[in-house]
Amino acid sequence: MAVGLVVAYHLRPDLLPGGFVGVDVFFVISGFLIIGSLVREASTYGRIDLTAFYGRRIRRLLPASTAVLLATVGATVVLIPSGRWQPIAIDVVMSALQVQNWNQAFGSVSYESATAMVSPVQHFWSLAVEEQFYIFAPLLLTAAALFGVRTRLGIRGFCILVLVLVTGLSFGHSVHFSVVSHDIAYFASSTRVWELGLGGLTALCFVKRRFGLVSRAIFGWLGLLMIALAALFYTTALAFPGYVALLPVLGAVLFLVSGAGVGSESPVAAGSRLLPGSLLSTRPVRYLGDISYSLYLWHWPIVVFGVHFLGRRPGLMESGVLALVSLAFAVISYRWIEQRFRHGTTWKPEGGRRYRGSVQYGPAIGLGAVLVMVTCLAAAAPWGVVEARTASLTAETSSVDYPGALAFGVPRPAPVPADRPVIPDPALATRDVPLTFKDGCGTFNPSTTPDENCFYGDLSASRTIVIVGDSHASQYVDPMAAIGSRNGWKIKAMVRNGCPFTSAPPASQTTVFTNCSEQNKISLRKILEMAPSQVVISAMQPEGYRRELNWGWKSDEQLVAGYSELMRPLVAAGIKVSVILDTPLPPFSAPDCLQQKGLEVGACMIPEDPGSVARDPLRLAAEMTGKVEMVDLHAFFCRAGQCPSVIGNVLVYRDNHITNTFARTLASPLEKALGLDQ
Repeated sequence: MAVGLVVAYHLRPDLLPGGFVGVDVFFVISGFLIIGSLVREASTYGRIDLTAFYGRRIRRLLPASTAVLLATVGATVVLIPSGRWQPIAIDVVMSALQVQNWNQAFGSVSYESATAMVSPVQHFWSLAVEEQFYIFAPLLLTAAALFGVRTRLGIRGFCILVLVLVTGLSFGHSVHFSVVSHDIAYFASSTRVWELGLGGLTALCFVKRRFGLVSRAIFGWLGLLMIALAALFYTTALAFPGYVALLPVLGAVLFLVSGAGVGSESPVAAGSRLLPGSLLSTRPVRYLGDISYSLYLWHWPIVVFGVHFLGRRPGLMESGVLALVSLAFAVISYRWIEQRFRHGTTWKPEGGRRYRGSVQYGPAIGLGAVLVMVTCLAAAAPWGVVEARTASLTAETSSVDYPGALAFGVPRPAPVPADRPVIPDPALATRDVPLTFKDGCGTFNPSTTPDENCFYGDLSASRTIVIVGDSHASQYVDPMAAIGSRNGWKIKAMVRNGCPFTSAPPASQTTVFTNCSEQNKISLRKILEMAPSQVVISAMQPEGYRRELNWGWKSDEQLVAGYSELMRPLVAAGIKVSVILDTPLPPFSAPDCLQQKGLEVGACMIPEDPGSVARDPLRLAAEMTGKVEMVDLHAFFCRAGQCPSVIGNVLVYRDNHITNTFARTLASPLEKALGLDQ
């Protein structure tokens, strides 16, 4: 049931928007099995054989996951443009080291990461949570057993007490952190431990309870209903996990409790057919449960590569094909990898008592180290290829003159030299970022960033220009810095990825950027105190936020009013205010397209949207405010209704942003448009 929800969600999130709760159900099951097993071992033998436990986990989990990671590296090299190799290689290494959840957590707060291709190993985040739990739980329960044997509670009772405390602390942290930082909280281990803890408490407190058939039926069907409601109606916009996750988690607990006290009774015996567990007890469904780990491992890379091949989300029939392919890989993986590594003798006598032995599991730890090392070395190969190309490309093209945007200059277009390689290489485009992404100023926070930071251009100049806005404003920091160095201007960057300079908060109150509007008010106060000669504002349009980040504002009018509210005090203070209208938004990845279709003229053309300038909220806010200058650079991007991906031998886009190389070629047009050439 858990893996089925996740696979269905990944294939058709439109039909099952809350299918991601299958992961929460799986956490409960895992806690139920692992904690129950460990406490029984500690209670029976007075100890937990850590070597045996870790050895079993390694043999059970790492061979299959290593096969998927190695296959993903190979498929990436064969199928995916080389511009994606390094990010995927890093994800593979993080997955092998069992820290992919933290990699995803801290990557999710970056606006940049949201625009990149989804990682084919992104789903390893939940496995990382599990593996970290597998390291933490035996050590905690071992300590609890040592203390418990000296108390009235005994080992089992003291373990329950410790689990109650840990589960309660984790749940409180999850509720708080899911509101404060939703994206990080979703992936963090500390916000998920309570789900595993509840599963463990269920095993310790209810397995030996004898419930009547009617009670078990009520528990089971109610639990199934709770999970179904979450799967059907939850969305990623919720403050998840937090208290919201209680519905599917408690549903899983009730479902497990419905099977408590069954003993040797067949789940399909007379009377038990009233229980929902009987639905999951038929042979085909049980087999799906047997292969669920391999199915979870293989389905997501197959979906990601399938989407890449199709160039779009799969339809219903295509989703069915991908599901069958995933199932086939899972069957093969289960039969020839999982089962091959799992079996072995696990008991030995010692001192007249029998306990789980570690003789056969010591080598398993060495095997785990080898598998992790092999995976990291395999991922290092494509990463190194791209790194070598970066060094050679820099040396080869550093002295070549590329006109870039000036090739579309009016009235005198710059000549475009023939037979020059396009820069940056499409494989390296995602690394061609502005200064603010290299020195940390792309996440400017007026409350914490020192006032003396994030200055560019002529640092000794008496005249200051402030550029403020989101990552689309960051695009102009480098050309503005060049202008400043030439003409005696000091450039102050107050830019934050995903945070346009508006007082209107986004509609979703769970996004990590909910404090953006409040920070902008602080930035406004600091700008007024600074009294610069000019303030330059730019931002991505709402349709870009909706498409790239899946969130936005209640209405474009609200965003326009928010822009104007912050512009008016600047105009009233006598500060010159200019807005740079947003650049054309490509509907596809230009670097990927060029790597697939070639760099010839006409490849990967982007249709011009003639109405984009007219509906740009910054333009409307400038008109509403009055005395605000507008800078429209569209003529340097598009001609005759088409916006090329390469202009003047320079790649224009790295994703929805322009490359920093192309941005620097806009220095002269910006200098003139902003009146800085005087």
